[in-house]
Amino acid sequence: MPVITTIQDLKEIYQRRVPRMFYDYCESGSWTEQTFGDNISDFAKLRLRQRVAVDMTNRSTASKMIGQDVSMPVALAPVGMTGMQCADGEIKAARAAAAFGVPYTLSTMSICSIEDVAAATDAPFWFQLYTLTDEDYSDRLIQRVKDANCSALVITLDLQILGQRHKDLKNGLSA
Repeated sequence: MPVITTIQDLKEIYQRRVPRMFYDYCESGSWTEQTFGDNISDFAKLRLRQRVAVDMTNRSTASKMIGQDVSMPVALAPVGMTGMQCADGEIKAARAAAAFGVPYTLSTMSICSIEDVAAATDAPFWFQLYTLTDEDYSDRLIQRVKDANCSALVITLDLQILGQRHKDLKNGLSA
C-alpha cells in the first residue's frame, strides 16, 4: 500500500481503481462546472489555526444534532450513486458514520435501497429527498423512510431540472 499523505494521493489511487466514468462523476459538475470549481476554490481558502498553550481539559466535540447525540457536529452528506463507486457503498458509508458517531444521509439517488441500508445498520440515518413533481411517488418514498426509522428527512430544493453533466454524456454514464 502506498504512503498516503494528502487528499491528492487518495484521488490518484481512486482514479486508478475505478472506471473513468465513475471518477469523472465525482470529479466534475454539471453544465459549465462553475459551482464545482467554486466549491474547490472556496474549500481551499479555509485555514485551520493552530492554538498552543491552551488548556484542553474537558474539551469535547460531542454535541447534539436534531436531538441526536453526535461525536462532533458533522454529518455525512448525501452523495448520489455511492454504490456505483464501491459495492454497497451507501451501506459502508452508513456503517462508517455510525462507528464514528455522526449521522449519515442517504441520497434519493442512492444505489442501495432505503430498506437495505436500514437492515444493514443499527444507527438511524437521515434521508435526503429531492422535491419531485410526482407527489404520489414522493408520498410512497416518505412512507418507506418512516418505515425504515430514518431520524430526519433532509429536503433538497435545487433540482428543478437535472443538470447536464457533459463528462457523463461523453462517457455514457446514466442511472
